[in-house]
Amino acid sequence: MQERFPNLIIGGAPKCGTSSLYFWLSAHPEIYGSPKKETFFFADKVNRFNASANVHEHELDTYLQFFKDAGDAKIRFEATAHYLYEEQALKVFSQAENPPKMIFLFREPSKQMYSHYKMEKYRTKRVNMPLEDCTKLPKIDMYVDYATYVKKWLDAMPEDHVRIWSFEDFMSRKVEVMQEIAEYLGVDPSFYADFDFEHRNESVAIRSGALHQLGLRLQPLIPHFIQKMLLPVYIKLNSGGRAPDNEADAPVISAFKSAHAQVGADLKALFPEIRLEKWG
Repeated sequence: MQERFPNLIIGGAPKCGTSSLYFWLSAHPEIYGSPKKETFFFADKVNRFNASANVHEHELDTYLQFFKDAGDAKIRFEATAHYLYEEQALKVFSQAENPPKMIFLFREPSKQMYSHYKMEKYRTKRVNMPLEDCTKLPKIDMYVDYATYVKKWLDAMPEDHVRIWSFEDFMSRKVEVMQEIAEYLGVDPSFYADFDFEHRNESVAIRSGALHQLGLRLQPLIPHFIQKMLLPVYIKLNSGGRAPDNEADAPVISAFKSAHAQVGADLKALFPEIRLEKWG
C-alpha cells in the first residue's frame, strides 16, 4: 500500500491559490494529482466533503483508491487545503512510513479574508451577513493564524518536508515559483518555462447555487482535460461575473489588516526566505 500513498500534500488557508497549484502540478507529466482535489479524508470530523470516504469510517485502502491510477508517476498528491488545521492529518502524515512533503500557500490576511468572504457570499451562498459581522467569527482569525499552525507541521515532519510560498509571490512569478516547486519535488522544472498558466478558483457570483453544487459533486468524475474545456462554458452559463468589491467594506478590510499586521513577521521568523514584499 505504501507505494500508492501520496508523497506530496498541498495545503493552506482558503483562497490562497491551492486550486491553481493543484491544476498546474497535475499537468506535469511526472506528477499525478488525485482526481478529487480535496479528499478531506483525514479531517478531524466527518463533514459534507468526506461523507463517502473518511478515516473515521473507512480503511486506508479507501484513501489509496484516489491514487490507483498514478502508475509510475514520480509524485502523487492531493490538495486538501484545510489539512493545515487538522490534527488528524498532522498525526497521519507525520507518522507515515515515508512522510509526504508538505507545501502550504498563504496570502496577506485581509485579502485572504475578503476573498473568502466573497466566495461564501456570492458563490457558495453560505454567508448572508455584513463583512464586519463575519470578521468577528472565531474561525476567521483561525484561518489567518498561519504561523501557529504551520509550526506544528514544522515540528512534526522530517527536515525539509515543509515549504511555504505566498499567494502574491506565486501569482506574480508563476514560472519562477513553479520551477522552484518542481526542483523541490525532483521533477523537470523546464516543463513550466512555456506553460499556459490559467488562474483557477476565482471568486465569481453564481446564479444558481443548486447547479453549482451539482457541478462540485460531478467534478471528481470528470477527467481534467474535459474539465478545462467545460469550465468556460459553465462560467458563462452560471456566473454573474466576478464577485464585486463593496466600497463600504474598505474600512473593515483596513481594520482587519492592521489587527493582523504581525502575521507576516511570524511567518518570516519560521521561513526567512518567504517573499512577502507585496503584503504591504
